[in-house]
Amino acid sequence: MNLTKILAGLLLVLALALGLGALLLGRQSANRPAAPITDASSGATNQAATTYAVVVAAKAITAGQRLVADDLKIAQLPVAVASSFATTDELLGRTTTMALAPDAPLFEQQLISGLALQVEPGQRAVSVGIREAMAAGHHVRPGDFVDVFFTLDGKTDAAEVDSQTRLLLARSRVLAYGAASVENPPLTQTQRQQEEQEAAKTGSSNATRRNTQDAQAARNAATAVLAVPLQDVERLTLAEKYGQLSLALRHPDDSRVPDPALFATLPTALQPVAGKLAKGEQLQDIDRSFAGLRFKDLATGADSKPARRPPTITQAKAPASAAPIAPPRSLEVYQGGSVQTVRY
Repeated sequence: MNLTKILAGLLLVLALALGLGALLLGRQSANRPAAPITDASSGATNQAATTYAVVVAAKAITAGQRLVADDLKIAQLPVAVASSFATTDELLGRTTTMALAPDAPLFEQQLISGLALQVEPGQRAVSVGIREAMAAGHHVRPGDFVDVFFTLDGKTDAAEVDSQTRLLLARSRVLAYGAASVENPPLTQTQRQQEEQEAAKTGSSNATRRNTQDAQAARNAATAVLAVPLQDVERLTLAEKYGQLSLALRHPDDSRVPDPALFATLPTALQPVAGKLAKGEQLQDIDRSFAGLRFKDLATGADSKPARRPPTITQAKAPASAAPIAPPRSLEVYQGGSVQTVRY
């Protein structure tokens, strides 16, 4: 009986302890802030809310294609794409350097840049070799306009021509001179002086060193890139190969050029198929460039005949098979006191 009472008392104490513990836990839970309830669908919504706009190809794009609005679209990607474009306005009118697959992001490296964008339609950028004596003493800068003169000394074996100098190309724009170009022009004299003055105040010699290097690079320039009309590329390349070119610097406001209508059109190396052109019609634009030009026509003109060199005077020799002519013979005949000479 006593054992039963003892067990009942222990159970009562344990029940009171458990009840007190439950009451304390309930009070602590009531004081804590409520935690947000999340599930799989709400997590996906939060993740999709953070996206990045990237311009991608709306369809397959070929290399060398000029981009229009239909070629591009904006995709929302979950991660940022470095060096990509966020708007299509920056890409309209640009030309690709490689083929692009649909949905591929576009980058600056995939677009044409450089001197090609400085060449106007109908022109070509052509490089010619230069020396100080034929390039205005290396005072030519990118963006200047020059006249290209062509000199022949008459000693070339390509055609029989007299010594001559004439204007080959008028008002050609210089796109690059040595390492400097219209996209990376050298400093002007005023800019150099300002840099040197600022460097003198700070005690730095970097500006002076760079100016010296730029001037040395200009003096060592070996090529110049000119913007040349397509129909004049053959004339320039032939003239450089067989003659000597000189660049004459001209004022940018001087826009005078020769009138080609005053001179006969030079014949082409290739002739079109009979009947392809109307009577009196001439090859034009890229078709004429494809037909090419002969150096002798460039040097002598369309209607001029090449100057003939005087023939070498040589002593005439008798044919080897001809029989030698015997000298005449004579005979003296005496009749009495008279003498008669008979030749035979």
